[in-house]
Amino acid sequence: MFRLIYKSAARHEAEEMFRPPNLPAILEASRRRNGEVGLTGVLVYTGTGFLQVLEGGQAEVLGVFERLLVDRRHRSISVIEMGETERRLFGCWSMGFLGASPEADARLEAALGPLPGLERDPARRVELLRATLLLLVDAPISLLWREGLT
Repeated sequence: MFRLIYKSAARHEAEEMFRPPNLPAILEASRRRNGEVGLTGVLVYTGTGFLQVLEGGQAEVLGVFERLLVDRRHRSISVIEMGETERRLFGCWSMGFLGASPEADARLEAALGPLPGLERDPARRVELLRATLLLLVDAPISLLWREGLT
């Protein structure tokens, strides 16, 4: 199992990102493609940038990342973690999504229609958020930061 975590700045303002072919297209395409090749993960959109976790086979994860490197919707891509891992943390989501706010999620649903992963079930949202935050706390970049504090 291979995991990649990256962050990037959005090239466009939030208003533009919610219109197709931006964020709606990213989610639709990633869910379709990820399901076809057995990738799982989560996409976090803050309104100004992205954080994404991809899990699966190394060739498939790196193939997606290569496409992201030339995707004009991203800029300043930084890898937070990349390497082998023992298990998936996002096995339930071909591409889970966490938005900046419930209002942003509602706008995205309005643009896309209902999609799996944008459940209204608060427990599922909390589960996804918890997994994402725990992963980031344990990422090498945060370990270095925490070690600097001790």
